[in-house]
Amino acid sequence: MGIQLTEQQQQVLDAHVETPPRVIDPRSNAAYYLIAAQEYDAVRELLDEERRLKAIRAVGLHNAVGRMEEGSRGRV
Repeated sequence: MGIQLTEQQQQVLDAHVETPPRVIDPRSNAAYYLIAAQEYDAVRELLDEERRLKAIRAVGLHNAVGRMEEGSRGRV
């Protein structure tokens, strides 16, 4: 779902060339940053990749601990 920017919002967006404008939801006081879809997609890809690598590292660590425990049982 998309929304159309008002003229005032467009002016604020145009004025924030270096950094994205911060938007506040008056109902919850939650803050959001308004960024271009292309920038969002790039950041999203990086975050997804980081999550994937973190999951791979966790599995590797789990497997390494399991091998260490098996090795220590064999020496008893």
